[in-house]
Amino acid sequence: MDVVRIHGLELDCIVGIRPQEREHQQRVRLDIGLYADLSQAGRMGRISLTADYDQVAHEVVALLSFRHYHLIEMAAEEVSAMLLGAHSGVQEVSLRIEKPGALAGRARAASVQVRRARTDYPVSVLKAEHGQNEVLLETREARLELVRIEAHASVSDGPGFAASSLTWLLSGQVEVEQGRMDPKLPSGVMASSSDSLTPLHNPGPGSACLFRCWKRTLQAH
Repeated sequence: MDVVRIHGLELDCIVGIRPQEREHQQRVRLDIGLYADLSQAGRMGRISLTADYDQVAHEVVALLSFRHYHLIEMAAEEVSAMLLGAHSGVQEVSLRIEKPGALAGRARAASVQVRRARTDYPVSVLKAEHGQNEVLLETREARLELVRIEAHASVSDGPGFAASSLTWLLSGQVEVEQGRMDPKLPSGVMASSSDSLTPLHNPGPGSACLFRCWKRTLQAH
C-alpha cells in the first residue's frame, strides 16, 4: 500500500506522569505514516485524493496541545483514531512518538511506536436530532468522535460528562457565535463545560462533518 510520511514533527505539550511533567511542557517528536491508495492523486493531481500532510500536521499538533496526556501510549492511540476518523481515504496509520528529554543523560530518547488499521476502531453510532455522532474512541480521559450535522440543523448537546472540547470542521459549513468556522482548521476550545456549549449550526445546503475531542474535566489517575 502507498504511504504519505511526515518525518520528525515537533511540538511542546504536556505528557507524562511525574509532577514536573504535569506542570511543564516538554518536546515530543513524531514520525507519521498514512497508508492509502495514492494512484488517483498521482494521475489527477488533486489534494482531495491524497492525505494532505499539512492538514494532518495541524490536526496532530492541535490534539496533542489540547490534551494533557499521562502516557505517550494514550497519545499514540488517540492520534491514530483521530487520523483514521478524519481522513476517510487512509486505511492504516503508523505512528512513532518520541520524548527526547525523557531519559536525559542516560539515553537519546524514549519512544512508543504503533500501527493501527480501521478495524482497530469499531465505530459506535449515536443517533441525534442533528444527525448522528460517530464515536471513534473513548478512553478514561477523553472521547473522540465525528459529528455529522444535517442541513439547517444545530448541535448544542454534550457528551453526558463534564468536559471541555476541541472541534474542527472536516466538510460542509458550520456557523458559531463568532461567525462561520474556517474549513479544515482546528478552531480551539469550543466550550468550558458540557452544560455551557457553543451552539453549532449548519446553514446548508448540504450536510456537515466535524471532528470533536471531549476532554473529561475530572480525570482518574
